[in-house]
Amino acid sequence: MKPTYFLVIFSLLTLLSSKSIAQGLGAEDSTLLAALEQLEALENTAGNTDLVLAEPLFQLAEEYRRRGRFADAHSALDRGMQIVRISGGLYTRDQLPYLEKKIENFSDWGDWESARELMEHLLWLHRTKTTRIDSPLLEDLMELARFHIRGISEDSQEFQTYHFRRASASNWLAVAAAERLWSRTDERLIPMLYSLLHQYHLQTVAVERGGRTGYELREILPGSDLVRDRSDMIQYFYHTGLRLLRQMEDIYNATEPPNAEALAMTRLYKADWHAMYSEREQALESYSAAFNGLLEAGVSRELADRYFSSASLLPETEFHASLSNAMASRMVEPALSGIDLELAAAESALYFAEWSPNFPYVRSPLSRPLSQNLDSNFALFSFNLSGVTEISKWLSRQSAQDFGELLDVTVVKPHASFSQDESELRQRLQSLDIRPRLVDGLPQETSATLVYRPAVYNLP
Repeated sequence: MKPTYFLVIFSLLTLLSSKSIAQGLGAEDSTLLAALEQLEALENTAGNTDLVLAEPLFQLAEEYRRRGRFADAHSALDRGMQIVRISGGLYTRDQLPYLEKKIENFSDWGDWESARELMEHLLWLHRTKTTRIDSPLLEDLMELARFHIRGISEDSQEFQTYHFRRASASNWLAVAAAERLWSRTDERLIPMLYSLLHQYHLQTVAVERGGRTGYELREILPGSDLVRDRSDMIQYFYHTGLRLLRQMEDIYNATEPPNAEALAMTRLYKADWHAMYSEREQALESYSAAFNGLLEAGVSRELADRYFSSASLLPETEFHASLSNAMASRMVEPALSGIDLELAAAESALYFAEWSPNFPYVRSPLSRPLSQNLDSNFALFSFNLSGVTEISKWLSRQSAQDFGELLDVTVVKPHASFSQDESELRQRLQSLDIRPRLVDGLPQETSATLVYRPAVYNLP
């Protein structure tokens, strides 16, 4: 089909006026009415296909999305994108915000089949139609990775592996492009690398639990019957994560002068990574190196002692290059109601919200703000975490140091809708990774309270 025919088709699609889009709009919604009146005024002066209409249509779609009117939002976005195409051509960067917003709208709408189709189209555009590497391209690739991470938890479980692979591919494309645009040691790479670290942790969890997704992630070739051993696959994720952390260290070493505090924070995250993969000896060494590195970098002992005085859930949601930033992020507490405030407000309280029914027992790797009003939808635990203890390796007759084991777990308040008994509630807690209190970089026995909010399951 020739380009002329495309333009004719797009022109016909854009004949839908603002009055048609407004069908079903309640007269009481003054904000939407004002937006539609502004759009109609522009149509009267510029016509139905003028580029001046594109931005108002984008904003109108946002108003519809906020009200849950996804079909109307889609119509507005579709019309805006066709106008942009008429003005600039089929494959221009100007249409990408509309395409990305359509993916987000389909996701909110629950139409993941349509969302996947557009995500594939978006990846194809980036791979085949991109003519230069720049910051907007990197942002677009990372946004595509975030769409797929969201799909892991919200799309049908049969597509979890697909979303895992596409998220990783988009993220790695962004890293490769960023290294060409900037350099391999540019600090702007840090969020991209930490996003990949999160993804490998999620894949580790999936492989450990087994099932369809865990099996498919172990396939040597997608769709084949050849799979890696589960322990080998987990070791691969562990060592890939270490390589990402080493690159982060290289980045902070390359600054002039080297960023000593950021280096120490990277060692802290490396210690956490060792701990999550049960590499206890290496974790202990890294915790000690991180603590001493922070003090040598000029961090006050008072701040260090305060930060490490309580336990932390792992992995951390975001990477913080300074201890003060890490401390500030910890101080953002959820709004609580229906909880014993004396327990929940304790300085050692931890707050954990499951990501989704499709992927429970982990926190969301996305930094989207989530509602934290727990009401009665929670379970309250109290427990101790062990400090450093000596354990014997029976086969080698050697001893090793362990820490962070859960002790004296008590279900203080069961979740109102839980059907599980207390042993199953405790099993939920056992699936979490928790860094215990540190004193001079050495794990100590810790008392803690944890508010656990399960994902909302849709009952038949």
